[in-house]
Amino acid sequence: MEGQEAELAIYVHEKGHFLPFADALAGEGTCGARRHLDPEPLADGRFRVDFHLAHNPYCACNANWSCPITPAENRLQVPIRAGEKVFEAHP
Repeated sequence: MEGQEAELAIYVHEKGHFLPFADALAGEGTCGARRHLDPEPLADGRFRVDFHLAHNPYCACNANWSCPITPAENRLQVPIRAGEKVFEAHP
């Protein structure tokens, strides 16, 4: 990404795969805690990761939810400008 190599940890859960991440924009245009996406497994053992499908966790829009900390290995130093951004609360 932007000329830098990146390796991200993908987790398995009961419904498939899960990729939590934070980027250089975290807290400045994107959710401060993290965003996540569901990577698509490919036949060769790799995953298709489409950052356009990144979305905010529930805690981004509801104070009753706690945001887990993004794993250190999934904190990117580059901005990911694709996917869901922060939004303003409406009265």
